[in-house]
Amino acid sequence: METPTSLEQEIADIERRLAEKKALRQVQGERPVVQEEKGMLHEVVSEKAQESAPSYQPSAPLPQSSLPAIDNVLPPPVSEPPSYLSDELKTKVQDLVNIAFTKGLTEAVKEVSKMNNPAILDAFHDVLVDQLYDVLVERGKLEKI
Repeated sequence: METPTSLEQEIADIERRLAEKKALRQVQGERPVVQEEKGMLHEVVSEKAQESAPSYQPSAPLPQSSLPAIDNVLPPPVSEPPSYLSDELKTKVQDLVNIAFTKGLTEAVKEVSKMNNPAILDAFHDVLVDQLYDVLVERGKLEKI
C-alpha cells in the first residue's frame, strides 16, 4: 500500500511535469490559456500512467465536466463518472479512482489495464484528470476554468 508521503510525491511529480510542459510552451512563444492547462494535465497523466502500463491509451479528453473539488489529495474523491456508463461501470470507475487516491496511480493503472475495457479506461482517465485538476487548482498550480 502506498503511503501518504509517496502519494504526495506522485502528485508533486505530476505538478513538475505539468510545469515543464507549460514552460516548454512559453519557450516556444506560446502562453498556454487556462483551458489548455487541463489538456496538458490530461497528457501528463497519460504519460505517467504509460510508465506503469505501456498499453494504457485513453482517448482524447472529454469536455470539461463539473465535478466537485476535493478538500484534500488523500481522501478518495466523491465524483460521478460520466453519465454514458452503466451503473455497474460507474461503480468500477469510482473504485479505480479511489485506488488512485489511496494506493497511487500505478496501482489504479494496473487494475484498469487488467479490465481491457476502453470505456472504463476513458472514464477512469477523465474522472481522475478532473479530480487532479481540482487538487492543482486548490494548490495554486493551475487557474480554474
